Amino acid sequence: VVASGTEPLRYQWRQNYRDLPRATNATLILTNVQQANAGGYLVAIANAAGVVTSREATLSVNQPVTIAKQPQDYGAIPGSRAAFIVFATGTPPLRYQWRFEGRDLAGATNATLTLTNAQPQNAGAYRVEVRNAAGAALSAEARLLLKLPPAIQTQPASQTVAPGVDVNFRVVATGDAPLIYQWLKNGDRVLGATNASFTLAAVQLTNSATYAVVVANKAGALTSQKATLQVSL
Repeated sequence: VVASGTEPLRYQWRQNYRDLPRATNATLILTNVQQANAGGYLVAIANAAGVVTSREATLSVNQPVTIAKQPQDYGAIPGSRAAFIVFATGTPPLRYQWRFEGRDLAGATNATLTLTNAQPQNAGAYRVEVRNAAGAALSAEARLLLKLPPAIQTQPASQTVAPGVDVNFRVVATGDAPLIYQWLKNGDRVLGATNASFTLAAVQLTNSATYAVVVANKAGALTSQKATLQVSL
């Protein structure tokens, strides 16, 4: 503060209207400012002729950004929704900018990043920079992992055979491992038939039926086309 009047002038600084110990100079210096120092400051100036009080000056202490909860890896099926969320603290307003593989994503400026139609090209590393008046913090990376559901590349084939012949049905499927197989006869499960291929030894007329296989993994399940086995004399 700069004041005039008959010397000597005596100063007393106050924070939120409470006298500050040893704050008796024209200049008040605060070192290592913390949130507790925020508030209103004024100074009373006195001499032999009276006392005058300055206007109040406000000290705002901006808290830097802290990432309270990091975004987490997210597994999604192609075409489904995926979301990343960050929780950050600090003096508002907080500003967000999400990045994919190190590149800013246009319009991705919220605490939540939502991908409405995740595709293979979206798989990779995401992170977010959160900024306020006191600085910025960069989150850890979170990865979008696409889970590939089963897809059948080769369907089981229909066969017509004579009695006593060994018959093999086979399916070729892709998708995230492990793939689980279950063969069906006329829609009912065949006990123990849990591989990509299924063999019937020395078939008889009673083996004539339709056969199919269910292929499953953690991303879903798919039933093959039906293959007909005709055992003829």
